[in-house]
Amino acid sequence: MEQSLPTLLAVGAVNLLMFPLLLWFIKHRLERFDCKREMARAERAEAERVAVKQREAERVIILAMSRTMLLDNYEKCIKKGCYTVEEREVYRKLYDAYKSDGGNSVIDEIAPRIRQLPMEPPKD
Repeated sequence: MEQSLPTLLAVGAVNLLMFPLLLWFIKHRLERFDCKREMARAERAEAERVAVKQREAERVIILAMSRTMLLDNYEKCIKKGCYTVEEREVYRKLYDAYKSDGGNSVIDEIAPRIRQLPMEPPKD
C-alpha cells in the first residue's frame, strides 16, 4: 500500500511533534513520582524522629519513677529497721532495671546501705 507524499509528511510532522510531547509527559510523571516518594520518605523520617523523642521521654519518666520507688523503699526500710527477703528481691530487680536503663546518682550510694540492714526487725 503506497501512501502519498502529503500523508507521509503529515504522519512525520505528527511524530515529530508528538515525540517531544511524549518525552515531556514521561519526564513530568517521573518527577511527580519522585516528589511523592521524597515526601513519603520525609514523612517517615519525621515520624521516626517523633517516635525517638517519645521513647526518650518515656525512658526519662520510667527512670524518675524507678528512682522515686527505690528512695521510698530505702526510707521505709530505714524507718522499719529491717530489709526483708521479699523487699530485697523487689529492690534488686528494680535497681538492676534502673541501672541498665542508665540510672545512677544517689541510688548507687544508698544501695549498699540498704543491703546492710538486717532481714528481721529489731526486737525491742
